[in-house]
Amino acid sequence: MIVVAKAKLLTPGIAESLVPLAKDVAKKARRLELPQLDGEPLEEWFSPASAMRLRAFAEAICTLTTPVTASRTLYQSDSIAHVSDLTAFLLVALFRTTRSFMARFQASNPTWMKSPELSSNRLRTSLDTIIHSFIQHVSSMTDGIVPVTARANTRIILAASSNLPLGNETAGAVIASPPYCTRIDYAVATKPELAILGCPLGNEFSELRRKMIGGPVVSAGDLAPQDEWGRNCLTLLDSIKSHHTKGSANYYYKIFAQYYHSLYSSLCELNRVAMPKADCVLVVQDSYYKDIHVDVSAHISDMAANLGWGLIHRTDHETSLLMARMNPKAQKYRPSTGATESVLWFRKAA
Repeated sequence: MIVVAKAKLLTPGIAESLVPLAKDVAKKARRLELPQLDGEPLEEWFSPASAMRLRAFAEAICTLTTPVTASRTLYQSDSIAHVSDLTAFLLVALFRTTRSFMARFQASNPTWMKSPELSSNRLRTSLDTIIHSFIQHVSSMTDGIVPVTARANTRIILAASSNLPLGNETAGAVIASPPYCTRIDYAVATKPELAILGCPLGNEFSELRRKMIGGPVVSAGDLAPQDEWGRNCLTLLDSIKSHHTKGSANYYYKIFAQYYHSLYSSLCELNRVAMPKADCVLVVQDSYYKDIHVDVSAHISDMAANLGWGLIHRTDHETSLLMARMNPKAQKYRPSTGATESVLWFRKAA
């Protein structure tokens, strides 16, 4: 997300230089001779030779545009801080290039990328094919650069939403869209991009999955509901825990309790860093567990009220672009798979 956000800061003035720069990246990648290292994450889908060709592109981008010494460390917070908008733009082009070869591994769930069962089924992609695709993506992305009329001093950083590197009452406003309570595994959804950034797909990746708000992996820790979550939320959790379907009382109850625990912790942190009378705008979406309505907007509103925030305005938008539509079993519990996205505008107390 940080790489994509930084890429969007690129200004049109550099547009005519991007394709020539992409060709320089390709030339450098062709000349690079990288050592074969154990644990190359791209080998999850690509043969060792093809994975090394893609790694050479990431390395060439780093060498030409950043002080970072190795592309395999880009996922780390101290390295990602050195990624400029130009570096990010080229990395997004490499993200798209990598995904363009991986269509055969796309699962029926569009957020899930499968891995080949046999090493012989891994992708074998020539360097010329990678170069052609990379330059094409840079060219097409150049057309999408949007001019910014008023530049701000933008700083994009990596941090947990429950532990922000900001002082007390220092934020004048907050705009956020917390992960929806739909059990999407965001780490798996971005696995190819994480691989390009050098994230090992073993223990560190598993730990990342456990940290994601709203994901399907249950973490260890105290998940006991708190009164501060509000009556609506506690009633929902009781309904899920007592639902007659398999796994409701154990796995699914824990998933939802974990979601609200993380959500409330993040709201408390926002409350800490927000100035008195600061505005906080949150975009959330409701969902269903079987036949039970999961009204996240009501739950967040209760939590915010308990923190002393007042609801200034709410706008609802109906949407039909949902993952639930891809699951035919969902029709068993409810005929409609639409959802409501809500924009909640709060103001912190003075």
